[in-house]
Amino acid sequence: MGLTDGLMRILGKQSRKPSGWLGKMIFGHLATWGHRPLTNWAMSFMDVQPADHVLDIGCGGGMAIKLIAKIAVEGFVAGVDCSEEMVQQALKRNAAAVRAGRVEIRHGNVAVLPYDDESFDKVVAVETFYFWPDPVANLQEVRRVMRSPEPTEGKPGGLVALAMEGSKETPNWQKLAAQAARMGFPLYSGAEVEKMLTAAGFSRAWFEAAPDKGWGWLCALGVK
Repeated sequence: MGLTDGLMRILGKQSRKPSGWLGKMIFGHLATWGHRPLTNWAMSFMDVQPADHVLDIGCGGGMAIKLIAKIAVEGFVAGVDCSEEMVQQALKRNAAAVRAGRVEIRHGNVAVLPYDDESFDKVVAVETFYFWPDPVANLQEVRRVMRSPEPTEGKPGGLVALAMEGSKETPNWQKLAAQAARMGFPLYSGAEVEKMLTAAGFSRAWFEAAPDKGWGWLCALGVK
């Protein structure tokens, strides 16, 4: 027996902004560990360097922050999330790095990021792009806080990576798209996200896909 539309809407709402015991357990602790393989895959395209400043949008329980901070040991890693519960979870998971001043986690959202222009070398969003209310405008806001690449120094900065566990890159994606719609969010193809990145002003955009993983892993990338 399938899940009712009401329950699907609740799950969609919780995945968008986890709250209460359900959000903390399923979309906090369990999802944090469940998304680790996807996070590592996305990071393989980011080439994080020790001195990089990196922003995680929709940081959830803070696993991506923890993994990135292990590499950016001379840099700075920040996270924003619209869920207060997830912010607290992420702060606990990264407590030592927060105390050392290498990590900062704030309550906020992608529409108005709480950072100055050109604050970050790289930006990542794992399993959150589905929920961005105005993707092109939100990507423009992301671009605002990103530093421009510095090719003369050989520094691969100004990169955004948008990682999704489900996409139209998987075979028979129509069924998955129908389930996503019941939960209240869209399913994208790599070409669709690439087009959004270009519309938002990124100078170069492309995507990587692993159709056989998850529900069609997708990582769309853009260079400022």
